[in-house]
Amino acid sequence: MGNKSLDIEIGRRLRQARMAKGLTQKEMAAAIGLSHQSIQKYENGESRLSLSTLALLRHQLGIEAADLLPAIRADGTAVADPLASMAQSITGVRLANLFGRMRPDQQQSLLNVAKAIVPDAVSAT
Repeated sequence: MGNKSLDIEIGRRLRQARMAKGLTQKEMAAAIGLSHQSIQKYENGESRLSLSTLALLRHQLGIEAADLLPAIRADGTAVADPLASMAQSITGVRLANLFGRMRPDQQQSLLNVAKAIVPDAVSAT
């Protein structure tokens, strides 16, 4: 029996890599000979990736297998990647893309606005 949090985190990272490549689930599935439902199940953590599927995805997405593997706590649960979590929505992806195109002063201003909206936000500085 596997660890569901690990499957979910791998799925988040898979979705992040797919969206960064600009592919839909259907496009990625067609490229590796699977159904889009299979890709959806991998991304939701409902299905576990086999090594052969991982090899195909690695090639298609231009990533290393390790890019999909999160750090693991002592109890075997996955340490969530906040960037992968952000990629769960198209809004998160769009926000990340815009943020990356901003000047540092603009990024700081946006961060200050976000901190004002979410008062209990943890400061990284």
